[in-house]
Amino acid sequence: MLEIKGLNVSYGKKLALTVPNLTINKGEIIGVMGQSGSGKSTLVNSCLGLVPFKGQVTLNTDDVGILMQEQYYIDTMTNQKIMEGLLNTSIKKDKKLVELIDFFNFRSQLSHHFKNISGGQKQRMSLIMVLYQEPELLFLDEMTTGLDFESRQALIKQLKVYFKEHQTTVIMVTHYAKEIEQLADKLLIIDNGQVIAFDAPKNLFKQYVGYSAFIVGNNVDKNIKVQQPEEEYSVARQLIDDGDDFRRTQGDIELVYTEVMKGQRA
Repeated sequence: MLEIKGLNVSYGKKLALTVPNLTINKGEIIGVMGQSGSGKSTLVNSCLGLVPFKGQVTLNTDDVGILMQEQYYIDTMTNQKIMEGLLNTSIKKDKKLVELIDFFNFRSQLSHHFKNISGGQKQRMSLIMVLYQEPELLFLDEMTTGLDFESRQALIKQLKVYFKEHQTTVIMVTHYAKEIEQLADKLLIIDNGQVIAFDAPKNLFKQYVGYSAFIVGNNVDKNIKVQQPEEEYSVARQLIDDGDDFRRTQGDIELVYTEVMKGQRA
């Protein structure tokens, strides 16, 4: 679906991003993580042809959608009028649009103005309009930033169902590790303009953490890595004897990200 070869993006004399090779297959959901200024948005902008670059970016589809972190629509019209105007359709006569509206529980918001609905509802409205066009390749850039926990979880749950049913290929930039745990097939980590990790989360966990890990006090920086299954009981027993609160994991994305970044700082 997407193939990158020898990508280089520079701003003046500064090399902002370099990607030697990257292939994303049809139907894959890729979670992209990295610190601010690491090159995440530059990657998205390069794929969309919004910045000049050297190298090759091949999109094997013309059906591309994008949802940015913030959206702005006219305030003098209702949400229904905005959707019908931008999509050139009538909700009453459009079964596909009605199904999306109901899928995202947005019917009650149609008569409201965009500025008066919550952040979660704003994202739902934009998603409805993007998904209505049935993009084969979808870019999501920090789509849940600013949403409260419940709104974020509800939206992710709905998207998980939608993406599975429609086999949408998704490149999802986020700083929320839980979103990647719930949605992504692969994790792409960028640091200082370089791709430093790209694989299925479970493979990256095995590579950078081990068989499992115990996270103490819900602090990923305080963890005990376990390399063999038979080691788990003694570790858990010691934590219990010490009175520590802990949880066991074999796939915590925040822990994976922390360990990958430690390798960069070493």
